[in-house]
Amino acid sequence: MKFKILAALCFLALNLCAADVSLRAKASQMVMVGFNGTSTKDASVRAMLSDVGYERFGGVVLLGRNVKNKAQLQALTKAIKDKNPKIFIAIDEEGGNVTRMKDASFGGPYPSAKEVAATLDIKQAAEIYEQMADELKQSGINVDLAPVVDLHDEASPIIGAKERAFSENASKVIFYANAFMDAFKRDGIITALKHFPGHGGSKEDSHKSKSEVVLTKEALLPYRDAISTNRAKLIMVGHLYVKELDEANPATLSKKIIGDLLRGEFKYDGVVISDDMLMKGAGDGPLKEKIIKFINAGGDILLFSEFKIGERRTAELVVQYILDAVNEKKISKERIDESYKRIMALKAAL
Repeated sequence: MKFKILAALCFLALNLCAADVSLRAKASQMVMVGFNGTSTKDASVRAMLSDVGYERFGGVVLLGRNVKNKAQLQALTKAIKDKNPKIFIAIDEEGGNVTRMKDASFGGPYPSAKEVAATLDIKQAAEIYEQMADELKQSGINVDLAPVVDLHDEASPIIGAKERAFSENASKVIFYANAFMDAFKRDGIITALKHFPGHGGSKEDSHKSKSEVVLTKEALLPYRDAISTNRAKLIMVGHLYVKELDEANPATLSKKIIGDLLRGEFKYDGVVISDDMLMKGAGDGPLKEKIIKFINAGGDILLFSEFKIGERRTAELVVQYILDAVNEKKISKERIDESYKRIMALKAAL
């Protein structure tokens, strides 16, 4: 009973606060950007920090170009949090081939998902992921864009070949992904399941080209499980074309996949984040149209690996596109409110 009352009060407070927040501020929370540089001595980092202070975006994503060693990363994330303690600071840390913690100061190297599932039992896997989570927490990270819950397929150039998936068996993927998510939850780090609805079977790399997948019940099982056990708080949707559902749009831009399948059939009401919107797999259409489609499909956070697009700052451009789309009646204010509430509810846990 106390929990229900507390939840109701939190929901009421969130709605009251949302009513006082400008549309621009709400739209800004829907953008996550990358940047260049590793220290506050870099002009690119100072530009990013200025925007963080003005809350021009809701999160940053750290890539390999931003990480040298643990002490450097701690200083960088502290500078970001000093400007805004509730900003998402995300990183791609899967272990194996997809790692940002290459330096020995992070206590690694950490094994790939495939190696973990092939050589370690669940208890040993949990220990590995607890160590990884501890290192990220000490480094100031609060979002890990992992684990990969795609199914392993040797023919996949971006998932299978890089050993990013735990197994070709969905049940095994679930067991090891749960160990990963539970370890990170204990350290207060948000994890992101990826790449919905399943990138493992694609014979293409969605970073470089159009990627097609055949939708299977097996590939969807890890998502169903994580949602039903309330582990799924953040789900990344891939730039994947599913012919059975939507031939015209990748999953990232598809209402049939995000709205009907993930939110409708699976009853998922957590935060949906896109894969990098600058990847080739997102298609060749105008960026504004992609943004409109993603939001109307039910997406919440637009991820961009670059701080600038052309001569304009990415967040400034994207937020303006969102505001223009609202003014043009192409996106409703209610749809923005939905995303804002989901994002702020997730941030409340930070």
